[in-house]
Amino acid sequence: MNDRNHGDRWVYTAIRSNSRLFLAHFGGKRTETTCALALDLMFTRLQLPTPSARIIVATDGNAQYVEALARLYCEPCIDYGQVIKHREGNRLVGVSRVNIRGNPAVEAISTSNVEGYNNKIRQRLSRFGRRTAAFSKRIVACIAALNVFQFVSNFVEGKGGETPAMKEGITDHVWTWQEFLTYHIQL
Repeated sequence: MNDRNHGDRWVYTAIRSNSRLFLAHFGGKRTETTCALALDLMFTRLQLPTPSARIIVATDGNAQYVEALARLYCEPCIDYGQVIKHREGNRLVGVSRVNIRGNPAVEAISTSNVEGYNNKIRQRLSRFGRRTAAFSKRIVACIAALNVFQFVSNFVEGKGGETPAMKEGITDHVWTWQEFLTYHIQL
């Protein structure tokens, strides 16, 4: 059955490195279309880059990012690099940082923040653990779990009394669970 609602599902995550704000998550089959949709979602939550206000994008070695970024965004606006992990069997034998587009500083080509968040997701949401029996039976439940995780990471948990949302100027205080559960949005 080749249906978007069944089988494997990849979740793309985007973290803003300077504040550690969990910008976005997007899931689907591991295709260039899903990758492009994930990048679009990420860029809707950022100030769009310009040649005078470039942004640095760092990803893993997935070739889909190269194609999607080249097709979606102008080259003079993005400095882009990849972290390529070299493995022999299940053993990591080397890591290289590759400049793909623009001129990112080598030390800026890092996926450690997003890898840390992905590890945190696997630890806290059993449906994302490796080799787990706690898989999601419905995509909507998977998305809801990630939405709660994203909110808590951005608004409730922080280091030194400051959350990522506070660093970005989105809120002026650490949110409590009661505030989160009783907050009403005016539409």
